[in-house]
Amino acid sequence: MEKNQRLLNIAFESERLSYSNLEVDLYNTGINQILSVSAARGHSIYHFSMQDLFFHEGEAYAKVSVLELPTSWQTDPLECYIMLRKIDERPIPLSDLDLCFFRADDVRHSGTPNLDIIRTIEDHGILMESVTATLSPTDKYELVKRAPFLPQPLTYPANSLAEAMEALQKLPNRDGYFVLKDRFGYGCGHGVHRIEFADPEIAEVINMYLSTYDQILLQEFCPEVNQGDIVVTFFDGDIIDSMHRESALGEWKTNYSLGATQLPHTITPEQEQIARKAQSFFPEIRLLSVDMLPSGKVIELNAFPGGKGLLELYGISLGTMVMDRLERELLGMPKAVMPGVIDIATHPSTRWDDVNYHYQAHSEAVKVFDVFSDEKYTLPTRDLIEFRPYSPDFILSIPHSGVLLPTQYQDNFTLDSKSLLEIDLFSDILFGAIGGLQIISRLAPFFVDMNRDRNGSDCKDLPRHLTNPPTEYYNIKDELMLENSYAPSEEERILEYYDLYHGILSTLIENLKREQGYALVIDAHSMTSVGLGRVHDKGEERDNIVVGTLDDTSAHPEIISAFVNSLRQGIKPYGLGLTFAKNDPYSGGFITRIHSDPDNDVHVIQVEVTMDTYMYEPVDEDKSKRYALKQSRLHIAQDFLRHAAIAANDAAKKIYSR
Repeated sequence: MEKNQRLLNIAFESERLSYSNLEVDLYNTGINQILSVSAARGHSIYHFSMQDLFFHEGEAYAKVSVLELPTSWQTDPLECYIMLRKIDERPIPLSDLDLCFFRADDVRHSGTPNLDIIRTIEDHGILMESVTATLSPTDKYELVKRAPFLPQPLTYPANSLAEAMEALQKLPNRDGYFVLKDRFGYGCGHGVHRIEFADPEIAEVINMYLSTYDQILLQEFCPEVNQGDIVVTFFDGDIIDSMHRESALGEWKTNYSLGATQLPHTITPEQEQIARKAQSFFPEIRLLSVDMLPSGKVIELNAFPGGKGLLELYGISLGTMVMDRLERELLGMPKAVMPGVIDIATHPSTRWDDVNYHYQAHSEAVKVFDVFSDEKYTLPTRDLIEFRPYSPDFILSIPHSGVLLPTQYQDNFTLDSKSLLEIDLFSDILFGAIGGLQIISRLAPFFVDMNRDRNGSDCKDLPRHLTNPPTEYYNIKDELMLENSYAPSEEERILEYYDLYHGILSTLIENLKREQGYALVIDAHSMTSVGLGRVHDKGEERDNIVVGTLDDTSAHPEIISAFVNSLRQGIKPYGLGLTFAKNDPYSGGFITRIHSDPDNDVHVIQVEVTMDTYMYEPVDEDKSKRYALKQSRLHIAQDFLRHAAIAANDAAKKIYSR
């Protein structure tokens, strides 16, 4: 701790103070690391369980164990929990706590006693994880409910033998087994059982587990678990790293607590995309692991993942990382003005509540047609206008990558291969790897164009292709693609998607301005390598990367310079002959023009990358390659774009730290 920096009152909640012969051992390598770092830095450390909570004269209290390191302790600071001793036991008001780590292994569901008491910590300090964040992964069926289209084993809930037997008829028979789980659990492999379909006493076995757990899940057994599983760890939306676990000899489960071996793992782009998608459905959880099979099937999500593997494999200390960030957030944090009022800027566990608010009026599922694959799906609105909180420093807007069209409007268009010329194909894959708070439209831009003024524009200074309203899209032949006009009610319904996109984008901008003093937005697009349609460079070959800055007015000059210089330097080493330009043929569309306001701390940069930089274009003469990604070039482009975004944000940080 720095000199004169105040110490914190930190509590750790778990069912027991020790699960071993040590005096203090919370039986989770990640929690124990955080506990060790907190104690080593001199903070006041307490422990309590849910049954130790009570109200007294209207105030919330906990009967705590006071923990302390010996004065002359000597051991690894990341493992000094083994030297902690209980020196006292006394009641303390929860209002005295600055921070509480809520392991919640004694919490099953929302009916657990005293949840209302522990929530009061959020009135004045940080509860990590929050009650909401704790309950969501504790219910192992929550992943199915939130993300039914995510690849995962087929899973059915049951709270009676009849429901369980009915579910069994729907499960595929993989190697003769199915998996039965306690619906509510906190990881470590507890309450997870593999059962044979052919067991002659299967009904009795299920009844036994029903009497033990009350509510169970029946799940498809995936034989590929024999290859081990992959654990991807996130903190505040950022991937920390991933590792591969191989089960112990004679054990089919891959939990470290059951003897699994943890090995280094380089996550594939496909695995990363699925892991990020899974994490995005649980934005309320700050420290999270996604457990998946090598094929990408997600097994479960867990709050408070273990920290031993990351430390041994990569030298990454979760305990240090978590405490560094929480100390920055807490020290000097103003107290809430009113009980129950939480400042989003100082409580990142709730920072996306106002983003989620935008989705509340859009709970319905929508049947859509995929223009690229000619398939139909039913998707929640969250999947059509998607928010991904990957990293919290800047905003990434991807408005034109969508290939989906609600089927009720399908007859309003002639849909063929030429429709794909109007889409920034795979720009979500290209730019998605650079991080940021991502807002992505999955709707085809010719259905609703997020990069146009809601009412259109008659401004003569605008390029003509920017003047049409969102629902009147002109193709490269300068023909209106909408063949049958919408009724006013239909148009307003379609514009709700537009409003949702821009509502989230505006909220993210305001949040970042409040949290860090500025907002940096990168508006991301791809383009054909030759100008097509109603553009001034029609028929001309384009540079591979074009940065739009409204002639250097859309962002602070130092931010633009950092972004541009990073790109120029980043493309050189690869020897691909990639070229770079500014503001030609595109200097910035509607999103850049409407949101950029450097004088008021909002900086926007538009980026266009030619499709032939990372894929074979829709106009490619070789039809066998058309639409195929150029994998190596894709990764190269992702690399220099990611570094450019980081450079621009670093420049912004320097400007606002002066």
